[in-house]
Amino acid sequence: MDLEKIILELQSRVLYLSEKVDQLSSRVDELAADEVPADPTSNTQSASTRKTKIKGKISKNELVAGVKAALAGQIPANNIRKGTRREGSGIIISNGDRQLKLCLRGSGYYGKEDVSERMEYTGFSTINEATIMDEDGRMNYDFFVFGINHSDDPDQPHVEFFVFDQAQFKHLLEQKKANGANRVYYFYFGETTDGHYIDDRERDKTVLVDDEHGNWDAVVRQYNK
Repeated sequence: MDLEKIILELQSRVLYLSEKVDQLSSRVDELAADEVPADPTSNTQSASTRKTKIKGKISKNELVAGVKAALAGQIPANNIRKGTRREGSGIIISNGDRQLKLCLRGSGYYGKEDVSERMEYTGFSTINEATIMDEDGRMNYDFFVFGINHSDDPDQPHVEFFVFDQAQFKHLLEQKKANGANRVYYFYFGETTDGHYIDDRERDKTVLVDDEHGNWDAVVRQYNK
């Protein structure tokens, strides 16, 4: 076997292993989402004791498909792909030599019986500080995207996306507190009973995210620059 064939074979194996790692990572996220995590700083109703199952789980492949559908007609689907682990996973959107990096988090949902009275539903996501930014405080991604599937039908997911550019996400983080040694941020995005979108994690305030709900125009503008 000549050197070129060896290199191609190694590349093929690396890609295969990368896909397997992504699948295992997604499965770990799904298992972790099966129960409400113990968040000792949260004011959610009995958050540290109740064992509520999350509904409407969604895979990363389904999330990526949802992103492509949301951007259909504005960004070609072939220009949108899953990022490798070296690229920080998430989603990469290419336009010639330019690339946009999107941090992507997905979640099922907790229904009205499991959330605060002001909510119709919420998702649940976490990101640690090292994923968000480097040691100098520079953001690692151009956008931070959270997808909440609030459908019980596995064949008909209904995903609501919350799309933050760097400035919007920085503003959101300023209203939060990182928890634990790994400095983890908690997010409970969802819809209120009066039709607004908020992060219900911060019970002592109303953190509106109406502007970030379905905010794909911001991605398209950056793509077309």
